[in-house]
This record gives sequence, C-alpha cells and structure tokens, in this order.
Amino acid sequence: MKKVMLIGDSIRLGYQAKVSAQLASDTILTGPEENCRFSAYTLFNLSAWVPDDDFDVIQWNNGQWDTCYMPDGNIHTPLTAYLELQKRIASILLKKTRRLIFATTTPVWPEQFKSGSIHPRRNEDIKAYNSAAVDLARGLGAEINDLHSHIASDVKQYISEDMVHLTNVGNDLCARCVAAKINNRE
Repeated sequence: MKKVMLIGDSIRLGYQAKVSAQLASDTILTGPEENCRFSAYTLFNLSAWVPDDDFDVIQWNNGQWDTCYMPDGNIHTPLTAYLELQKRIASILLKKTRRLIFATTTPVWPEQFKSGSIHPRRNEDIKAYNSAAVDLARGLGAEINDLHSHIASDVKQYISEDMVHLTNVGNDLCARCVAAKINNRE
C-alpha cells in the first residue's frame, strides 16, 4: 500500500476527501483531522500528526493564517520567521517521506483585505510568501504543487463568497491537481 499524507489548513480540509477518491485503490490517504493553521502550530504538532517515517508522499502547506493581519496592523508571521518555520517543517518531513511536496497558498478575493474581515489578507503578501517558500522548498529537495496559479486563474469561480475558502468547483480543481501530483501525472 502507498502511504500519502496531506498537511494544511482549512483549504486542504476542503479538498482532501476528493483527492482520496481520485487516488489508486492501493493508496491510503491520511491527514490531520484538524486545521493545521499557521506554520508554528504545524511545527508544534508534527510529531503527533506524523509519527511514522515511512510515507511515500507528504504534501504540506502553510500560508493562509501566516499572511493574516492582526489587530495591531502587523502580519501574523513575518516572512523571515515564516521561512525559518517552513525550513524546520521541511527538514522534519524529509525524514519521514520518500517524496515531499510543498503546495502554494491559494489566493483570496482581491477585496478581502478591505472587507472588514477580522483576519484580512492581501494577495501581494500571499504571492511574496509563495515565491520565497517555493525557492526554499526547492532548495531543500521538495517538489512544488502550484495550487495558487490554478485558483488565481478565476478567483470568483474558485473561491467562495467568504473570499478565502474554495467553492465546490475550486475544491474539485485542487483535488485534481493534488491527485495528479501525487500520481506523477501533472
């Protein structure tokens, strides 16, 4: 049996079951039942979520929570801290899997930042964090699954009216992209 794990926030939770349905019958797909939230939270919980070191594929992502602005006007996780956390996460996961994949953070509606959300995000930040994380992940030997570019092609179709989470069509698209990456059919 092929062992695969997905680690990520509520975006991942939205498409994970659809990925499972698209994988071969000899594949076991797992992932934390909870939202993996921001990078520091993921790092803290990795030993509980990934106790084994015999995975064939692990795909992980952090970014939506890390790029939120807090009530003090500052971003939740500054870019330098984000990259250090991603490096630590990747170094742990590389010891637990034969293939490691970093999935880029999906965009939000452009007007999300000014919408009055208690956790506003800006696509400019998401793009900057994705770019830096992709360079880091590649340098460490991880593959990249660019979910951002797929969803950015039509944010109003793929992202729901909450301006952050995926629609059913968006979840379908991400599930196809993730399953294809896992199956090396991208």
